[in-house]
Amino acid sequence: MSVIGTRIAAARNAKGWSQKDLADRMSVSQPTIQRYESGKRDLDTEKLVSLSSVLGVTVSYLLGLDSNPSFVSVVSSDTVPVPVLGRIAAGTPREAFSQSDDYHDTQRGLVASHPNAFWLVVAGNSMNRLFPEGALVLVDPDVEVRSGDVGAIFVNGDDATIKRIFFEDGTVRLHPESWDPDYRDRTIDPSDPDAPAVRVIGRAVSYTAPDGWRA
Repeated sequence: MSVIGTRIAAARNAKGWSQKDLADRMSVSQPTIQRYESGKRDLDTEKLVSLSSVLGVTVSYLLGLDSNPSFVSVVSSDTVPVPVLGRIAAGTPREAFSQSDDYHDTQRGLVASHPNAFWLVVAGNSMNRLFPEGALVLVDPDVEVRSGDVGAIFVNGDDATIKRIFFEDGTVRLHPESWDPDYRDRTIDPSDPDAPAVRVIGRAVSYTAPDGWRA
């Protein structure tokens, strides 16, 4: 079962609904919900938004970026400027964090939960199931990145990328979440003397789509 499928099932079960109950509310068939939860059917952004609304959880929760399913009630004008440090690859790792004078107005409640977080601009399409190119991803260096989390990671010193990260038998597997099948998993074995050095930067805790983007 995929991360998104697991979260859909968890939110559905929390409401005491069967798959048919959710299907009726989504105006789809029960087998469609079953395929969503098993990861056998992809979800576009429109369906994710609809599911989050029906289930009463955030899109970030369904994507596996946030462990708290609840919506945070924050006045939209109550924001704090948070720095945008630069661009991060969602593709082949590239040098990241070119210094920038840009800031993004961020909900005060989010900043309170992640006081040392910073925004990065996504470049590339290897994570476009979650983040369109040009999206801003909020990375918190103080939040532990656990196996299966989406996080930012340095590869080979100054090269950085954002991927779903798995820690398996002493290796680090970087998993793309892309509509493009050409993007493949990359496994790095730190015990291999020829392997690039890796260092986790932080976990992705929120994101915002680029201006003018449409699902």
